[in-house]
Amino acid sequence: MAEQATSGTSRTSATSTTLPIATASEVRTVVVALLRRHRWRTAVVGTLFLLASALGLVMPAGLGRIVDAVSVGAGFPVIAGWLCVVAAGAIGAVLVTLWGMRVLTSLVQDTLASLREDAFASAMRLPVSTVDDGESADLLSRVTGDVDAVAEAGGNVVPMLLSAAFAIAVSLVALTALDPWLALAGIVCVPLYVIGSRAFLRRSRVVFREVRAREAARSQAVLEAVDGMETLTALNEQARALERVGQRAEASIAVQIEGVRLRNRLFRWINGGEALGLAAVLATGFVLHANGAVTVGTVTAAALVFHRLFDPIGQLIFGLDDIQRATIGLSRLVGVIDLAPAPAAVSPGDATSAVTLRRLPSGIDLRDVGFRYPTTGRGVSGVDLRVEPGRTVAFVGTSGSGKSTLARVIAGHHPPTTGRLDFDDPAATPYYISQELHHFRGSIADGMRLVAPDASDEAIIRVLHAVGAEWAVPFVTPGPAEHESTGIGIANRPGESPLDEGRIQQLAVARALLADPMVVILDEATADVGLQHRDAVETAITALRHGRTAVVIAHRLQQAATADEILVFADGEVAQRGTHHQLVAEDGPYQRFWRAQTSGPQHVARAHQPQVRAPRTSPSQPSTLHHHTPETETP
Repeated sequence: MAEQATSGTSRTSATSTTLPIATASEVRTVVVALLRRHRWRTAVVGTLFLLASALGLVMPAGLGRIVDAVSVGAGFPVIAGWLCVVAAGAIGAVLVTLWGMRVLTSLVQDTLASLREDAFASAMRLPVSTVDDGESADLLSRVTGDVDAVAEAGGNVVPMLLSAAFAIAVSLVALTALDPWLALAGIVCVPLYVIGSRAFLRRSRVVFREVRAREAARSQAVLEAVDGMETLTALNEQARALERVGQRAEASIAVQIEGVRLRNRLFRWINGGEALGLAAVLATGFVLHANGAVTVGTVTAAALVFHRLFDPIGQLIFGLDDIQRATIGLSRLVGVIDLAPAPAAVSPGDATSAVTLRRLPSGIDLRDVGFRYPTTGRGVSGVDLRVEPGRTVAFVGTSGSGKSTLARVIAGHHPPTTGRLDFDDPAATPYYISQELHHFRGSIADGMRLVAPDASDEAIIRVLHAVGAEWAVPFVTPGPAEHESTGIGIANRPGESPLDEGRIQQLAVARALLADPMVVILDEATADVGLQHRDAVETAITALRHGRTAVVIAHRLQQAATADEILVFADGEVAQRGTHHQLVAEDGPYQRFWRAQTSGPQHVARAHQPQVRAPRTSPSQPSTLHHHTPETETP
């Protein structure tokens, strides 16, 4: 498994997303399929909530009997008996409700666990080109914010709403049984409920969907500002980036305020319906009692049953807010699940790769290469480039200039939409290392063997020495004490601290060296590495680049200065090209970048020195190295 191909340098400011949103029918299909896995518990939940709702009616019915008993002067034993009935009904309703809640919580959590697993597994299977066509924060918000929204609704809102729905249904039947005219009187509140709910639903779905999109756009702006901090500083565009973050934050807040206004309007309709309905029941009861049709106790019981509807109806209607949010989250998650391709079957023969001899570097030819994302339209165009075998080319430019997009075209993540891309050796499979850090489960040796399953301990130790990761050598062949640990290796040894970002990226470079690719692509590989670890990682990268064809996407021009050729990108096109010496002496964007990033003559002197290349270290003996194509390599 190679490093993930995700970069923070090639993004758009658009708030639209290219990832699809599932329809209501698609969401229902997924939810029904999840519930079918737990048919028995689903039936038990329905039975328990129905029983709890029926027991909840014992209290208002008993209180009505007590009122009638007092009216006719019944003795204390009768009243006490009805009090016991009321208490028994209340206790029974509570116990059965708790039982139902417990079973429902278990059902919901298991269902949500399945949904989360499906969503994350699908997100990991999405093609890189699909994610890059939109904004990375959109996928991030789906597998974080949307999952949280659905989990919150499932854990808190669903039990409440299910209980409310059963309580409303049973209460309406009971109210009708007491007296149909009293039930009809209570119906006068329905128009207010319907008008308020329809107005809320008609507008809220649009608003809450926009809330999620605005939040994703705000997150995208923050990610771009953080990822491109050094470039923004070099161009003196910090204020512009902060302004963009502020604008998107204000837009997000404005939509959220509109959501609050929608809820407030709904509250007014609900409160008005409750007041009108209760007044109608009492007025009708007064008329019926005056005509001798019902007793005072019956009117009391009817008023209490109707009042008992306030909470469940309020919960049901007010819960529409959370249900809408959860529905939007579900539709976005199901959109990812449906979009992802089915998991590929792995045959036994794929577990190990063929024995290969030490490979020579391969040259790269790009002739009028262009690529445009179909939805956003951003990308690169008209790139002509020849990279000789064993040479290094660097791409630099501002965020969104197209440098990472072209690197991903070379890596095979995107097929060129125009032009032609060729490798001198058709068997060349570029190895791509991104700026993201990946700490794999298992020991250090397990992580190294992800790219070479049959690599010997000696081969792993050699590449660790080559990249300056001598600290990891003792953990390649752990003793009995290490085998008894939880298997994470160095991170879980007693007295050891977890791997820091510098060591994690050193291991990533060592893993690439063990794979021994003909072409290596380094997409801002030190961007997420702290200053205290950067020198060690750059030393490791120097060892990896030696004797290989390399494409380096640089956010720091000190990295680009050692390249054999540098391409400066702007607006998806090559604005400048040449060596560091040529470009730093030429009036243009590279010269401005360099002056902004260097604060003294010592930086210039260091960058103008020729690159000191480490001796080529073979990752293993020719007869023992097995090359395994990483997941993100070019096919």
